[in-house]
Amino acid sequence: MRKIKIYWKAVRAYAFTITIIQITLGSIIAKWENPDLKFNYFYFVLALIGAVVAHAASNVISDYYDFKKKVDRKGTFGSSGVLVEKLMSPKELFNYAVVLFFIAFLIGLYFVIVLPNKFVLIILIIVGAFLGIFYTASPIGLKYYALGDISVFLAYGPVMTLGAYFVQTVSFSWTPILFSLPLAFLVDAVLHGNNLRDIENDSVVNIKTVPIILGEKKAKKVYYVLIFSAYISQILLIIFADMPYYTILTLFSFPFAIKLLRMVKNKEKIDKKVFALIDMYTSQFHLIFGVLIIAGFFVSYIFR
Repeated sequence: MRKIKIYWKAVRAYAFTITIIQITLGSIIAKWENPDLKFNYFYFVLALIGAVVAHAASNVISDYYDFKKKVDRKGTFGSSGVLVEKLMSPKELFNYAVVLFFIAFLIGLYFVIVLPNKFVLIILIIVGAFLGIFYTASPIGLKYYALGDISVFLAYGPVMTLGAYFVQTVSFSWTPILFSLPLAFLVDAVLHGNNLRDIENDSVVNIKTVPIILGEKKAKKVYYVLIFSAYISQILLIIFADMPYYTILTLFSFPFAIKLLRMVKNKEKIDKKVFALIDMYTSQFHLIFGVLIIAGFFVSYIFR
């Protein structure tokens, strides 16, 4: 039982809500845009499992390489802590990541085999795998060269949402790509908040993140921009891209956004152990925003 708890700790499951929201969004957009579509619940559940397992694998391999580069060490925040606390060996964690990636690969392979028009799906799987593995893995390590933001924006935004849409419709559409943008900004905000928190710890090792390059003052402004961009992009999509106006339900999440913005603004005045949870709080905000935008699509489908 203790071993199971350690393996669960290693995947950082609190962030899985990001994947669940994106897959659900892509799936409901498929039904909203194609009212006569026979929704395949088995494909939805399988895609959800595959995406969550891939997310878990990416988290685990990130912990492995962050530990190797000493980004994760005693006194730092952000990782699962299983290596820093010596709950697992680096080899054991690496093998765990390989198993998780292999399970995700098998699910992706299943869809490639059973679905027609598979070219788009193959491209999405390749891009998703590249971003998930080489986010930290050598010899690329996108995170360490300030490319982590664009990586998570794409992987957990357009790529994942279009993938969920495709397994239902077996067709390409710009709609899920465009409609994923508000939430993609918030996924990036999760990472940016993480990097803003770790700016001092990351600065002493040989890596670059956006906050390190910009400095703390400007990095705070980027966080503000990412949060507001979710609302602004959604309003623009409602006006110019026919996003359902019911999705404006997301405005009910604004009080939570204000709390996050104040938290970042007053970073220096907040206890470090409290601010250490900024990524988790931002992930929770993504969940609230995501549930509201999905509810908007559902209401629009019901009353269209």
